[in-house]
Amino acid sequence: MIQGFAFTKIIVADLTAMERFYCDVLGLGVVARIDVNERGWNLAELVLSVGGGTTQLNLVQYRDRPAPPLGEAVVGLSVADMDAVIAAAVAGGGSLVTDPVEIPDHGLKICYIADPEGHLLELLQPLG
Repeated sequence: MIQGFAFTKIIVADLTAMERFYCDVLGLGVVARIDVNERGWNLAELVLSVGGGTTQLNLVQYRDRPAPPLGEAVVGLSVADMDAVIAAAVAGGGSLVTDPVEIPDHGLKICYIADPEGHLLELLQPLG
């Protein structure tokens, strides 16, 4: 049986640019760098987390194949100040996909932003 959630991987086209966005703009930290040069698995991977926590977001760039079409994943991020995160994301090369919407039944305000490559991130901020 599953014991917990470990990570989500996003396959990216430009690992260097995505590291700048997720670390410098959104504030995630690099936990590990993985480099695999095996036949069929020629890749560079960054393991990221918030404050060194155990739930991780991994960014993977395959050197021997293109990134898949967008829409392969949506990553949910809890935020305290949605407007500040949106502003930082846009200034850092990302974009606002949907305006923030309040969902009182769930006690949340949500919106979607995209990183510079177009991968979707859902921002979740508690109401009140």
